[in-house]
Amino acid sequence: MEGKVSRLFQPLSTGGLSLRNRFMRSATWLAGADEASGALTEGLIGRYGEIAAGGIGLVTTGFAYVRADGRGAPRQWGLHEDARTADVRRLADVVHDGGARLMVQLVHAGAMGLPLDGAGPLLSPSGGVLREGTGPGRAMTDEDIAAVVADFAAASRRGREGGADAVQIHGAHGYLLTQFLSPLHNGRDDGWGQSFEGRSRLFFDVYRAVRAELGDFPVWYKLSLSEGVDGGYGPEEGLRLALALFEAGVDGIEVSGGTGYSPADRAVSRIGITKGASEAYFASEAKTLRAQAPAGRAVALVGGLRSLERMADLVEEGTCDLLSLCRPLIAEPDLINRWVEEDEAPSACVSCNACFRTARRGILHCPVMRDRHEGDWDPLPES
Repeated sequence: MEGKVSRLFQPLSTGGLSLRNRFMRSATWLAGADEASGALTEGLIGRYGEIAAGGIGLVTTGFAYVRADGRGAPRQWGLHEDARTADVRRLADVVHDGGARLMVQLVHAGAMGLPLDGAGPLLSPSGGVLREGTGPGRAMTDEDIAAVVADFAAASRRGREGGADAVQIHGAHGYLLTQFLSPLHNGRDDGWGQSFEGRSRLFFDVYRAVRAELGDFPVWYKLSLSEGVDGGYGPEEGLRLALALFEAGVDGIEVSGGTGYSPADRAVSRIGITKGASEAYFASEAKTLRAQAPAGRAVALVGGLRSLERMADLVEEGTCDLLSLCRPLIAEPDLINRWVEEDEAPSACVSCNACFRTARRGILHCPVMRDRHEGDWDPLPES
């Protein structure tokens, strides 16, 4: 391995973390947690261990809900109560044994939620139905907002106490914080709406509460720099938010885009991505942010990364510091080790999104590439 590609595999320090290479695992809902409690299961912890042992530098967990009414998916894991701190400890031990660092992602799903039984109605900025298939949300009061902010801070404490190396606040993909930022979904006429400052206020209140709880512990954000829907916020406001969060002290930002209600051509996980021009579909937003980011702060890029050649170019051109992989690691948990061992062929992921269907039955996996835990192979996706 030579030249600019070799740089991807060299250790570095960025975003408050010392990492063995420039690759990170992007937060991905794997399902597999206990439905009633949100506890991590042995099978789920084992999957994270598999990814860590596969050579990745930083493992970001799938999103953990910070309170029972903020859950976003079936069999999602939670950090909503102190009993879950022990889960993080078990997870951190496995990830660290594999040689990687661990970052815990925290979320409140808001009006895209699936609350635990008895946890109450969906919460949202202004009430109403967010998208087809979700129930009506209740407009949040000032007291609701303060409680959610406090719960983010408490969940971050559990992550740190459990041995994680960083926390990442989920401010992307249409969940609660994005709902507040969205002019489509935030019709409030108080200090939490009306202007960009009002619509973005929750991002800063959550960050400040988490920072007050954790001190100099690494705190990151994941952001959709554009909402990816007509009438939503665009890249200008997304960049403005990201730079303001860096100014506030955020250690790293993972650049993504879109929401769960974006059209296919602006979606979070796009199909048909292959080596070449279709890779790295949020690269322009990341490069603009990286050019203005303070020294020492990390910019990570996710979205359609498949080939070492393209990723090396992205780092060489100053687009990002870290390369964040989701579906490639579902298909090949040991992908980084394969590349280290001189098999530099692009990821075997065919970008079909069939993996997301498998979570209905068990732990999310690639039905095309592997069948180690979950039973019969799924059929190939429809053409």
